Amino acid sequence: MLYTFRTSGIPTAFVEVSPGLFWGIASNPGQIFSINTSGTYNTIYTFPSNPSGISAMGLAPALNGDVYGGLSSTGQSPMADLFAASRSGAVTLYPYNVATQGGPAGVVQYPDNHLYSVFALIGGSMPVFTRLDYQGKTTALYSFSASQGSPSLPFAGLDGNFYGMTLMNNTAELGIYRLTSGGSFSWVVPSMLTGKYGVNHGIALTQATNGKLYGVLPQGGSDNAGTIYEANVSGQYKTIYQFSNPQFGIPETLMEASDGMLYGTAKGEFAAGFHGYSSVFQVNPSTGQFKTIYNFTNPLIAECECILIQGTDGKIYGVDFAGGTYSLGTVFVMDLGLPKPVPHVSAMVPKAGSVDQRVLLFGDGLLGATAVSFNGTPATTFTVPSHQGIWAAVPAGATTGPITVTTPNGTFTTKKDFTVE
Repeated sequence: MLYTFRTSGIPTAFVEVSPGLFWGIASNPGQIFSINTSGTYNTIYTFPSNPSGISAMGLAPALNGDVYGGLSSTGQSPMADLFAASRSGAVTLYPYNVATQGGPAGVVQYPDNHLYSVFALIGGSMPVFTRLDYQGKTTALYSFSASQGSPSLPFAGLDGNFYGMTLMNNTAELGIYRLTSGGSFSWVVPSMLTGKYGVNHGIALTQATNGKLYGVLPQGGSDNAGTIYEANVSGQYKTIYQFSNPQFGIPETLMEASDGMLYGTAKGEFAAGFHGYSSVFQVNPSTGQFKTIYNFTNPLIAECECILIQGTDGKIYGVDFAGGTYSLGTVFVMDLGLPKPVPHVSAMVPKAGSVDQRVLLFGDGLLGATAVSFNGTPATTFTVPSHQGIWAAVPAGATTGPITVTTPNGTFTTKKDFTVE
């Protein structure tokens, strides 16, 4: 256990902003906090109060060095904002007209140097897939129809498309959708049955390095205890694991770690009070082999409605929304002996340029980068604004060839060449 929230808390988002330093969102009251691997906790910023309360959604380190997310409130004082937090703790709010624009359900960084979100109008209009610049200016790209349900915030996939989930038919069905950065919509899986009780819990979708999509149905399966499924981007899907007992089931989160395995949390059953057993599990995406990694047996933290991420040190870090001595949440770490995540570059923008041209290397595992070279010539100027991006200037003497990125965890060389003009 790294930290237990005492007088305020309920953490709902968690990201690593530099090696060993994490930022999170706590919703009671709305605030941004930081915590390091030693458990040192600091409040970075507290959002202005609202009579109707504030819901903070998501936390995304952006390529301009700031961290972004969404704020909203319904009731007598509705509001919707995009927020941008600098690393010094200064926060800028970009407000929207809740009646005509709605607000962002979190944001996703894309290598075109823009943010993307799903805007939902307060009052009932259908959600809109939206592109944003770093000052909050919006461009509407696609309006979901009533038959397409209530979409989640998508993520940027390995092929450059966005993938997300949407709940339909009063949460009895779940679909997986695809969107291009230009706003072209298509179904991956139009409909899956979510289970006897629909979806009343958290739900997750992720893409593994094998290119396939993996997700959870919290109360799917013949025992209404939850399932883990696999889908390819062509639309075929199958169940790879089914929980057999609701007390030990109800999976809510899923992520791929550096060992190629999927890790997630199962909340356990809630019926007239919580009487299940939360756990962290591992599943092999190739074979479906399942095993429980850790059981939350302490009654003070037994109910783990959690978020998990892997740090640059290879350890699994998590936040529990409502556990702990004071039922306001916790921050915890698990050392499973996993390898440290190595860097990966999936895109370079642009693909050609002259000396001093600023080039974006976009991928994952890039925090703490110590060197960038263009066909063997070291870049003398580069910055690392997030785990997804490095900005590097083409050095004098560089020649056409691949770009190599070095971090404390390893190196990665692009498969395609950068052309020096």
